[in-house]
Amino acid sequence: MMKVPHIKTFFIMPLLSMAMLSFLCCSKSDDYKKYLEGGEISYTGKIDSVKVFSGKERVYITGLFMADPKVERLKIYWDNRQDSTEVKVNRTAGVDTLKISLKISEGVHNFELITYDAQGNKSLSVFKTGVSYGERFSSGLINRPMYAVDYFAGDQKTTVNWGGIDLTSGAQFTEVEYTNTSGKLIIQRDSIKLGKSILADFMPGKPLRYRTLFVPDSLSIDTFYTNYSANISPKEVYLKNMNFPFETSAMGGDRWGTPAVWLVNDAAKNFKTADGKYYGGIEIRDKKACLSLEAGWWQWASPSPNLAPIVNGKIYQTTNLQPGKYRFTVSKIDKGSAGVVHLIAAKGNALPDQSALNTALGFQTLSGSSAIFEFTVTEAGPVTLGFLGNMNGTASDGSYFKVSGNMIFEKL
Repeated sequence: MMKVPHIKTFFIMPLLSMAMLSFLCCSKSDDYKKYLEGGEISYTGKIDSVKVFSGKERVYITGLFMADPKVERLKIYWDNRQDSTEVKVNRTAGVDTLKISLKISEGVHNFELITYDAQGNKSLSVFKTGVSYGERFSSGLINRPMYAVDYFAGDQKTTVNWGGIDLTSGAQFTEVEYTNTSGKLIIQRDSIKLGKSILADFMPGKPLRYRTLFVPDSLSIDTFYTNYSANISPKEVYLKNMNFPFETSAMGGDRWGTPAVWLVNDAAKNFKTADGKYYGGIEIRDKKACLSLEAGWWQWASPSPNLAPIVNGKIYQTTNLQPGKYRFTVSKIDKGSAGVVHLIAAKGNALPDQSALNTALGFQTLSGSSAIFEFTVTEAGPVTLGFLGNMNGTASDGSYFKVSGNMIFEKL
């Protein structure tokens, strides 16, 4: 049974071969010439290394003319040859470059590029795909969210905190326009990857605006912009660490320390630890940090003696103010009967001593459980604000001043 197919195949194959040989022998030997009627086909060299860059209602096409010096023109078709353009090619001895921008409607387009020589001989087609972006794409762009913007007068910088954005959308940058302290319009562009932007020398009282920049794909030669989010007024912050309990920068044990941000001079740092370091400006009461000036009672201080009398002790910050009227409010003060404490505003970067209070922009002697202090600035520049204390004390008696409530500084 298994041998039968082999026998049939053995006889069939020779028969087929004989039939094919007979057919070929009967064909005319020059039948192939009908395929060459009109002469042999001559092709010009095709354009090489073609790239189609995307753009705003356009594409930008580049390529290289390398092999054929006879190329004289290039024709570019698109949209199934419904549109086309022709480019004259001036060949040199080396490699020549095609660079052409085509205005084209928004969407994906297929391009066909064909070169020709002077006799009209053409090259094989080169096919490429490109994208044009337009109003439909632009209208879908969303500005990056901004969730906080604060101006700090201390360094005259505005901090913009950005919300998240989908990076696959092509978002690349945020661009902020603002006015600096010299009255000049500044345009600052930051990477979309940054969570915040720092605007230097910001003019307080002036609004800012911003927009988001998009590059839709890696071959895009154009940048797309959202509409501006405009008339944004930063929250103005003049002083920091103003809320009770106050932040500390260092502690000399579990009771006395130094505040963060606030500057404390050596006279106010009158608590000395066993390792010879000095602290002042902070006392912990009921596990909460108060701003503090205190002297005396050193028979109970550890190590003793300690908390020496304070002469012109200062707790202060320097900020930058524009002309206008300002108010400093302290909501809760605890002060003993001894000692003298002033709340002071002074032009420049330092507080005056008690003997030079008349040089200050203004001052108020603190005696009650709260304080409201107002003063006027006539010229823009640095202003120092804070507390000046002269606190007497002995081994068995002393004086103290504590801020155990929030403070507010504002322009009226």
